[in-house]
Amino acid sequence: MELVCEKYKEKMESSKAHCRHPNDYCQTRNSCMIHFIGQEKEREERQNAARKEQNKK
Repeated sequence: MELVCEKYKEKMESSKAHCRHPNDYCQTRNSCMIHFIGQEKEREERQNAARKEQNKK
C-alpha cells in the first residue's frame, strides 16, 4: 500500500514507512499512518534487541 506524507507530499510504500522529518512540526502527526507504522517498527526492533540480549545471559 502506498502512503503519502500530508505535509511534504512524499509517497512511500507501507513496508518502508518512517517519518523522514521527525523533528519538524507536523499538524497531522497524531493521525499520520506513516508516523504510526514507523513507531511500531521501532518498537518491534527494540523488543527484538532486548530479547536477543536476554538470550545471551
